[in-house]
Amino acid sequence: MNRKPSKQALRHRTSAHYDKYPFVFDQEGILKEKLYHRIMGSAILNAPRPNPIILDVGSGMCRVARMVREAINGKAISVDISLQTLQRAKAINPDPMVNGDNTSLPFRSNCADLVISNGVIMVTPDVRASFRELVRVTKPGGTLVVSVYNRNSWYYYVYTYLGAVIRRLRSLIGDIGLMITLFPLFHLSVIVLMSLVTRRLFIFPLRTSWNLFHDQFTTPHCTFHTSEELNEWLQAEGLVCEEQRKEAANQLLTLRSKKPYPS
Repeated sequence: MNRKPSKQALRHRTSAHYDKYPFVFDQEGILKEKLYHRIMGSAILNAPRPNPIILDVGSGMCRVARMVREAINGKAISVDISLQTLQRAKAINPDPMVNGDNTSLPFRSNCADLVISNGVIMVTPDVRASFRELVRVTKPGGTLVVSVYNRNSWYYYVYTYLGAVIRRLRSLIGDIGLMITLFPLFHLSVIVLMSLVTRRLFIFPLRTSWNLFHDQFTTPHCTFHTSEELNEWLQAEGLVCEEQRKEAANQLLTLRSKKPYPS
């Protein structure tokens, strides 16, 4: 009988996964699409001035920090569980970086004007604990932007069924086998999709595409959620929903909420 991994074991496996396959999805066309067509970008552009405190929780290679620098000449603190990813990011990110677990963030309560967690908490061992931590560090009057995988999307079926085949195949033929069988088709599909999204020919580095492949199909743990769940989370934490939208071809559910001042 298979035993369910403990939260600590899942946390360790997730950290090791992103140490090996850091999420680097920050080409210029992608960043512009996120800045001008996503809830996250709108929140950055409308962050309070001057010198807002912005936390990017689950930052990967610090693309939110780059967006903040370029859009509002500000700084974002990048937080990620993968130390290797942050060490790689040193070469391109001059802003603060913190190696931390988003179920227990190393920040005081009510410290940030804007908290962003884009497509991260659903791969943590405890999605609700992660969400509560994001709320905790958001200031009263501050904004929280969270994206999770959409249960009512095409990607749920791709990850659940095709992903199961890929994960099983990986156990048999390893990464080298995947690289010469399924990965070329994935890489071509990403080029076509992103060319359509950005409306220009999209040149995508093989290493970046390879890491994205593993982010999409071989993460140690992943959950999917509905709009109703997100609304329940907001209500439980006393947040006010300002906007909720399906993004990334309906793969993600994104919400922007406000943390009210104490009455």
